[in-house]
Amino acid sequence: MTHADAEVFLARRYLAKGFVDDALRIFMQHADIVPAEDWTALRDRLLERGRVGEVVTVCRAGKIPIPREDLLQLGDEYLARADVDRAIDLFELIEADQARWEQVVDRLIEMPDRFQQARSIAARHLSARPRESERPRLIKVAK
Repeated sequence: MTHADAEVFLARRYLAKGFVDDALRIFMQHADIVPAEDWTALRDRLLERGRVGEVVTVCRAGKIPIPREDLLQLGDEYLARADVDRAIDLFELIEADQARWEQVVDRLIEMPDRFQQARSIAARHLSARPRESERPRLIKVAK
């Protein structure tokens, strides 16, 4: 067993004992030899603790899928608790669907001081007009 393999083994043991930060540090140091199932276990433990930023980092480092449905559900829970800012951050991160953005706007218009933000989100995520990148480009023919 190489030195790196030994450290990855220790990281698995740290993770099994609940020492998520130590496992994360070691896995990141040896990302090229950590198998997908270890990354998945770490991702799930981080998600249980609500550490969304690290979940995304682990998914990118381990080349494993981001748990989109779990994160959408977490965003829904934030929104239900009126933690609108965390819900917005999460929904933007995972590109939530239009129905969820409508719920965000509904929550924001219930807060008198958040009108500007509600308008901004509606324009960005609920606009009926095509986005700049989706608009057809008009090209003039030069003679």
